[in-house]
Formats: sequence, C-alpha cells, structure tokens
Amino acid sequence: MTPGLYNFGWWLLRPFLPVILRCRVAAGKEIAVRLPERYGQTNDQDPIKPGAIWLHAVSVGETVAAIGLAQRLAAHDQTAHFLITTNTVTAAALVEQHRHFLPDVTLSHRFQPLDHPTFIDRFLHQYQPKMAVFMESDFWPNLIGRTAKADIPVIFASAQMSDAAFRRWRGRQAFARRIFTIPKMVLAVSQSQADQFNALGTARDKLVVLGSLKTGAVMQPDKALCKILKTAIGSRKVFLAASTHEGEDNSIIEAARRLGSGWLTIIAPRHPTRGAAIAAAADNAPQASKNKLPDKHNPVFIMDQLGKMGSLLSLADVVFLGASLVPKGGHNPLEPAAFGLPIITGPHIFKNNAEFDGLRAAGVVFDLTEDAEGDVATTVVKLVKEQGLKTAQRQQIAKAAISYAHAAATRVDIAAAKIYALLDSQA
Repeated sequence: MTPGLYNFGWWLLRPFLPVILRCRVAAGKEIAVRLPERYGQTNDQDPIKPGAIWLHAVSVGETVAAIGLAQRLAAHDQTAHFLITTNTVTAAALVEQHRHFLPDVTLSHRFQPLDHPTFIDRFLHQYQPKMAVFMESDFWPNLIGRTAKADIPVIFASAQMSDAAFRRWRGRQAFARRIFTIPKMVLAVSQSQADQFNALGTARDKLVVLGSLKTGAVMQPDKALCKILKTAIGSRKVFLAASTHEGEDNSIIEAARRLGSGWLTIIAPRHPTRGAAIAAAADNAPQASKNKLPDKHNPVFIMDQLGKMGSLLSLADVVFLGASLVPKGGHNPLEPAAFGLPIITGPHIFKNNAEFDGLRAAGVVFDLTEDAEGDVATTVVKLVKEQGLKTAQRQQIAKAAISYAHAAATRVDIAAAKIYALLDSQA
C-alpha cells in the first residue's frame, strides 16, 4: 500500500462515514452530540487555547497512562495544558472524571478525528498543539504524518506493537518508513520492541527503552464507597475479576460458585454496558448500576460503573486480570500490583509481556492454562490455601508487588523529563 492509495480509500469511504458513525452511536460506541469531533471540528462548549501538549490514547489503559504523564508534565510546568484524544466512550469518561480529581492539571478531551486527511488538517489547524505524544500502539498514518508536516514534534511513548502488527508493517516497508522515521523520540516498553521500531525505520539514537507508562498512578480508592462495600461484604474475602471481556465471565462465575460462602467474587467488566448480561448469567447477581450492594445470597457482585477500580483493588485479596483468557492482549498488571495483590492471568498477555514477566519473576503473577473453566477456581483456591493468604506468604507477595510497581512509577518522571528536554531543544 502507498500513502496515495491509503488516502484514496478514505476519499471513497467519505460519503458513508455519517452512516457508519450513526450506527456506532446506536451501539453505544459514540456520543451523538460529539460526532463533529470525528471530523476534526471544534467543540465550542469546551474551548481549548492553542499550544496544548497533545496526548493521544485509544482506550482506558492508554488513557490512564496519558493522565499520569500529564500529571508529571504539569509538575515540570504549571502553565502547561493538555489535550487528550481517545477513541472510546469509556476512555472519554475517564478523562472527564479526572478533570475534577486533578484540579492542578488542565485537562481537555476530544475524540480522535478519523484519519481522513481533511479531518486531520482541520483538527491541527483548530488546536495547534505544540507537541504530540502518541501512547502505545495507535499508528494512524495521517494522524502522525500530517502532524509532523505541521512542524509539531512527534513522540511515541510507552511504545509497542503486537507481533502481528509488526509483520503487517514489515510487509509494507516503504509505507512503514514514512511513519516510523517521523518521531523525534520513541520511548519503547522493552528492548525487543525497540528492535522492532528500528527495523521499521526508527533510528537507534531516537530509541529509549523505558518500559510501560501504564503505572496505574491515577487509581485512587473512594473512602466512602469502600466503607459501604466493606459493610456489605462482611467477613468474606474478595476475589476481584478486573476489566473482564466477553468470553471470560462464565469462567469467573464458575470460580465464584466453587469458592464457597467465605468468598465474594466481584466482576468489574471493562465495558459496563455488559453488566446486565453478566448478572443474568450469575443468577441475577446484584449490580452497582442498579444501586445494589453485595448480598449474602449470591457469591457474585457486578460492579458495572466506571471509576471504581481503585476502590475495588483496595478491597480485594486476589485479582484476576481480564483480556487474558481471550486474545485481547491482557490488561496492565501494574495497577493491581500497586495495591500489593496476587495476580491471576490467562495466557493472552502480549500487550504487557514485559510487565508480566517482571512480576512473575517477583512471585506475584500466577498463570492459568487454556482450561480456564476449571482452572480459575482451582488457581484461586490454591492461592488461598497454599500461598495466597497465609500471612507470611501474603506479605511477601504484597511487598514484591508494591516494590515493583513503585520502581515502575519512576518511569513516568523519566519520560516527562525527556519530553521537556526535547521541547526545549525544539524551541
């Protein structure tokens, strides 16, 4: 594929975009009143002055990293303001929530414009960011290429790509070089990822192996919610299934049934709209979205509300981390590690391999086999009886997990310092 052919495809698709976006609205994947943002148009209700540091994320995980990075960047320069773009409704809600939690950080949000060249140019002309930081693995050719063409420095942070994505880019080497030679700096999550970026065209002197920036720094418990939940939980221990996806919940529900009356299993789906379906599969388990609390008659509770994960992690004894029993790549294990929790994971963790490897070596991660239906329950029970909740072993796991997470958190400070050094060099 060539850039010309890529853009020709967007021009052919242009007449159909309104229909596609309306279908996404109907599916709950877009917000109707904010569809103009997908065309690069302004939101007059929330004006943004030129000169923001633009942080582009995709979904919740990358947005957590972007907010954490904005906090550190703001500590370097209290006059800085930040524009975060995302692709998902849940990520947008997370930014809006933290605008109130972080009064010292000036955050604004827009949905990413679609990668049509006209929309990208319109977006860049409207907001005129002074720098663009692309989080993790969202490499849209026009978004990156036209940003650089507008003399806006581009950085890839927490940068990585799957093996499949790397193979696709290698199959379009000339096109790939036009994208991956652009960034002024790439902060890669591992040496193997740095090697992949180099193979696609990024110069070695622009590559820094730093690790993931998804440290979970913005997850804070709500003390009032924790008190209410503790009362409802009683003396039971808590098994938390965090950020589950479709195809994982039945295994978790089976685990809850096998764990018995001494345990409460809390399922927090990545997409809260799935709450009703999960509750129905779990014998009409109580749902937070219906103002229900855990009860004594059902071993499952559905936390189908956004912004509660910090509270849930603070209450949990053991956590299963979703997107790992299905081929989604696994969610960020640094978030539960920061709370000192033993982490159970399935085999599909390619998005966070480096972090899982480090935590596994520290004795914090416990792996499931493909036979998840029985193995979730078996592994949780094993954690409890053999290693998870015996006082000495539990303390050892907590100490190792927190130590690893604290060390990882310093990466964000390093990234912020490097970004500002680059900004100064471009001035």
